[in-house]
Formats: sequence, structure tokens, C-alpha cells
Amino acid sequence: MVRASMVPVEADQAASPSKTAVVQQAEVEHEMKPKVIKFGVLLKTEDKEEEKLYTYIHQRVNLKVTKGSIPVGFLAAVDIDYNEPIFLETRDGGFDDQDVPIGPQYRLSWKAEREVIAAGPHADNGWSNNLDDLWKDALEWLEHKGLEEETLERLDADPFILFGIDDEATQQALQKLDSFPALHCEGTTSNFEEWAAYLRIEPGRDKLKWLIQSFSETDLPQPWTCYKGVGSIVCFIHSDSGAVTWKHPFYDYFRQLRDFCEQASDEEVMQVRCNRLLWSYEAARVETASDQDMLISPEYISKTCDIFGFNVKEQGYLVRNIKAQLKVFARTYRTNQAVDLEDVLETKKLLDNDVTKFQDMKRHWQSKAKENLQLDLVKLANGGIECVNCQQPALSFCLECKDYLCGSCYQILHSKGARMQHSPFQLVPCMLCVSMPAKLHCTFTDKSLCHKCYAIRHIKMLPPNGKENQPRRIDYIQQYKEYERQARDRVKHAGSGGMPMQQMPGEDANDAVLSADWHSFYDLRGVKYWYNFKTAERMRQSP
Repeated sequence: MVRASMVPVEADQAASPSKTAVVQQAEVEHEMKPKVIKFGVLLKTEDKEEEKLYTYIHQRVNLKVTKGSIPVGFLAAVDIDYNEPIFLETRDGGFDDQDVPIGPQYRLSWKAEREVIAAGPHADNGWSNNLDDLWKDALEWLEHKGLEEETLERLDADPFILFGIDDEATQQALQKLDSFPALHCEGTTSNFEEWAAYLRIEPGRDKLKWLIQSFSETDLPQPWTCYKGVGSIVCFIHSDSGAVTWKHPFYDYFRQLRDFCEQASDEEVMQVRCNRLLWSYEAARVETASDQDMLISPEYISKTCDIFGFNVKEQGYLVRNIKAQLKVFARTYRTNQAVDLEDVLETKKLLDNDVTKFQDMKRHWQSKAKENLQLDLVKLANGGIECVNCQQPALSFCLECKDYLCGSCYQILHSKGARMQHSPFQLVPCMLCVSMPAKLHCTFTDKSLCHKCYAIRHIKMLPPNGKENQPRRIDYIQQYKEYERQARDRVKHAGSGGMPMQQMPGEDANDAVLSADWHSFYDLRGVKYWYNFKTAERMRQSP
């Protein structure tokens, strides 16, 4: 097996290859072309000894001596039989128990599933700092897997050259990446993390997430296009001149915007974002005058809400004031080509006050609903509430009407019309006096009675063995909870054709009252429509 050592060596210590090895290596370099998926980065450290571990000096079989750096995060593949690739990747080995730098580590895998190739007893999950031994073990492992002899012979080469680390293009790319960033794209499109790395924004910088998102959504100007090049680097090409560069046409703009946002206050950042919002609207309006939506539209309301740090899906009660403030921004922008900072501060203050008012109102009505529920239910069960129609003790409560009624009055008032669909919470009437709510259930006679009738009349009618049975207390509170749950289910599944019953007192009911989900807008023809920010539904008819 012809292979150069993977550890740093001096040029005069490199072994002289034979003529056969030269021919074999030449064939390998001609046939086995690596595909560099990621170039990785050069390790930056103040420790000179550790830095030396990430450099190499090789003498190739043609007696050419090459020098270069071993990158961290490098990933390359070589296709073998049936287009099943073998992957080589590198990482920073860190330090051992004695705080001595380990140097670069390597791992081999194969197939699209990246199945790790066994790497001997001393490997850490396939990772090893000796590429020579790792590659030797890998070839033996592949031989046991039934790889063809011809393919094994082609793979019997220097892995540094085979996978493209010891390659002039790779080393030049590493030096360029060390001084200038590039946009990577491992998938079909660059993800959020890759755009953040391109702008040199560290993870966790929530303040700059909008900037990364804006950069990723910015269209390339004409006549620029892009393609995915070697090392998963996005290359930008000017179709008129043919010039190719790693630099996005708007990179300098977004880099300067990043520097500004890192030093500016939150309100100044909001001002910049509002200016960008109106600028993008004006630009789109010029290009697509016939198809452009109105400024007061769900799209721009949602974006404005996000600028000020709110979620329109959960805080729909802000939409009304956002509409008004967006009109203020538009007037100022048309006059001065910029949004005033004072308007931004006023908008932020206004929306914060809306949130505070909403939370206070929500807590107030939730507290009142809970307080009234507990107080009224106890009084109702004790016969302390009169029927609103005949002043007899009430035995039912209609949630839709919000009225307390006796049994007969409820039947009369709910015998026809829409009230027939109402579902009351009803107490059990005493089987003896009929007018008072039952509080006890006799387990011997299976009758429900009020306290007075049970103690004065019913107990006297029981035989001696019946008197020994303790009556069961009727728990109206538990019954009301079950009734409330069933009522909520009916509201949830109510059809659109009929009038659904109102929601029960509680959090969901307050949300429905205080923050309507549907909001009205007008299209370019002046036709009114309604939009639901929670479900993204849009309809012409009023909901």
C-alpha cells in the first residue's frame, strides 16, 4: 500500500516512491476525483505547538513536495461501486487528560446514510487522530464487506490526496475563507444558520434574527444569478460580464446594517425596520402596480407587529392601532422619505399600553367570572336565588340568557324559537316539596330531597334498617364542571349554519370577547374582506 504519512514530516525524510507506485498514483489521481462537500476552516490558536499539528508537509510520488493546512470541519466524498460514496471528515481533537493538544481527528463513513466505518479499538465513535491506520483499517473493513478487488486497488492510495485535502484548490479556498466569508449551502437552499454564519452573526443573537431573515429573503438584482459550487459554497455570477464571486451583491449593505444594529438602541432598530418595510412596499408597488396589495393588508400588519416585538396571531387586539400607525408612517415616509423616530416611540408606547390594558381587563373579568360562579352556584343550590319571572326559588340557570329560572318558567320561555336550542344547568328538584333544590339523595328509596323535607318528613317514613343508611350529598359543583366541559365541546363543534351557544365564563370566553380573530381590510378594488390571523383564512362575507 503506497501512502505518505499523515503526520507532519520534513521534506528530506519522505520516502522515494518506486516507478510502479508512480504509475498507480497517477492512475488514482486520474480516475478517483473527490467531491469536496465542505472545506471547513483553519484552526485559530495561540499555541504554536497545537497549530503545528494542523499543518502537513508531503512528498508526492512525482517527488513534488507540498505544504498545507489540515482544516477543521472538512468533508469530502469519493464515489465507488454503484455510486456509493466514502466520506472523510475532520474535527478539532481538543486536549487529552494531561491538557496536551491531540491535533486533528478523522472519521470515515460510507453510503448516503453515512454508516461509520470501523476504525480499530482506540477510535472514539469512528474518530481517530491517525489517518494512516484509519485508512488501512477502513480498506480491510471494506474488503470484508465484499468490495471488488479492482475498486480496492484504486482506493489503495494516499487519503490526503484521494479526498482532496492535499489539493491546491482546497488550500487556496481555505486561505480565502480565512479572510473572506462565503455563503454555504449543504442542502437545496441555504438555511438560517448558514446565512447567519455568512454575516458572521453568532448563534443566540435574537436581536439580529430579523436581519438574517431579511438577507435570506432578498432577491438577487438583475442580471445576477447564483449556483452551488465546490465545497457547497454559493457562487454569484454576473450573467452580462461572466464575473463569478463569493460575495452577495447586497453583502456590504447587510454587513453595514449589522454593524449599525449592534450599536443602535432598540427604538432605532425599529425605525430602520419600518423604513425598510415602506421602502420594500414602494419598490414592489412600482414593479407590480396592478398586483400589489394595499399597504393596510394582513401581510404588512403582520410585519409591523413583528417589528415591535408582538405576535399578531396571539395578540389580534393590536391590529386596530397598528393600522392607524402604519398610515402615520406612510404619510411621513412619502414626505420625508423616512419614518420619524418620534412616531416609532409613540407607536411602541401605544402598543405596550394596549397589551397592559388587555391583560388587566382579562384578569378582571376572569376574576369576576370565577367569583360570580362560585357565589351564585352556592346560593342557587341553597335555594337562595329567585326565579326572574315568578320569584319562586330558581332551579336552573340558562347560560345563553344569563337568567335564573324555576322549572316551569324555563319550560314556558324556552318552548319555541331559538331558545329551544339553549342548554340550561338544572338542579334536581326535591321530590316532596318540588319547589326547593334537592341536597341529599336517599340511598334506600333512591329519592332526592331538600334538607328540610328529608329531616322532617322523609326520615319518618323509612323502616328501621332504612334509617341506618346515610344519605349521599348531591355535589352540584362537580356537576357544573361536567356541564361546563360539555358546553365547551358543543361550542367547539357547533356548525356554521346555526347560532352556536355562547362560550362558558373563563379564559377562552374572555379571549374571544377581548381579541376578535377576524379583521376587515380592503383590496385594490375597494371590496371589503375579512382575514383571520390565527388560521390565515380569508373571506368576503362577514364572519
